[in-house]
Amino acid sequence: MRISTLDLTNDGVTLTAYVLDASNEMPNARTRPAVLIFPGGAYRACSDREAEPVAMSFLAEGYHAFVLRYSLNGNAAFPKPLNDAEEALELIRMRSEEWHVDPEKVAVCGFSAGGHLAAALGTMGRVRPNAMILGYPCIVASMGDILPAPIPGVDEAVDSLTPPAYIFHTYEDTLVPVGNALAMAAAMDRERRPFELHIFQNGAHGLSLSRPVTSGGMRSLSDPDAAKWFGLCVAWLRNQFGEFAADRDSVLLSETVAEYSVDIQLGVLWKNDACRKLVLGKLPMLEESPQLKDAMGVPLRTIIEFGGGLLTNEDVLDLDQQLKEIQVIS
Repeated sequence: MRISTLDLTNDGVTLTAYVLDASNEMPNARTRPAVLIFPGGAYRACSDREAEPVAMSFLAEGYHAFVLRYSLNGNAAFPKPLNDAEEALELIRMRSEEWHVDPEKVAVCGFSAGGHLAAALGTMGRVRPNAMILGYPCIVASMGDILPAPIPGVDEAVDSLTPPAYIFHTYEDTLVPVGNALAMAAAMDRERRPFELHIFQNGAHGLSLSRPVTSGGMRSLSDPDAAKWFGLCVAWLRNQFGEFAADRDSVLLSETVAEYSVDIQLGVLWKNDACRKLVLGKLPMLEESPQLKDAMGVPLRTIIEFGGGLLTNEDVLDLDQQLKEIQVIS
């Protein structure tokens, strides 16, 4: 995984990228969806509990993750935070090839004030995400009374371009009342925009993943029922973006080979009669091996090494040289 932090235009604003490595063993995940995370903190701070731990959870599900630390306090007046969010989303899409991101599968995930920012990006952004995940979000304009600056009521801005939303909240939240989530759901329904809504009975404001590790040691911030929001969210996200393909019955073989060698997949060598005959002359046990089918995607050198003493180093060098002398069939 590659982790990098980039400074954006406004003072103190950063975007941290958590980009999973591409692997030849996972050709179905060379390009991945991404989640852009906006931590909460009342537009006064960006909570660490709602930043990297959430990113790591999405990474474990196969998504690239990005964390935006946006304009706060004296710089929190709109549209500055929204401009930060727009810049971050544009940057991810602009560098999508480098970061192996599907630019049409970028979701935003925001908590509390970060949920307001995520909803603002989805309803009034110059550019918009492909999906919104809103955790106990500030939605209505009156929430600005407890924030450093007035905020637009994003429920009033929902329109036909607003992307699908996953919304979760708790009944016990007294800091940002559950009516915020209900207002957003009602606005989505009014405009006939798809959404999924989960209201859990227990759990204080600022749950993050609602697990002990993100609780800061507070009992009220760890609830096993509310913690189900993440699994439900991933299932919803799969419905929006699709699952990683798993529809092949055989390994994917390299399509272009400059020359044959012991570092080429066995299945590629097997397609050339001369290579196959040569390999079986050195390793006759392969023909009757019950693992032959599973070994087709593995380089021949790795098979020899895992076999333990199948060939001497001199034999491997000799086999490698003889394979290189065989003409490649395109």
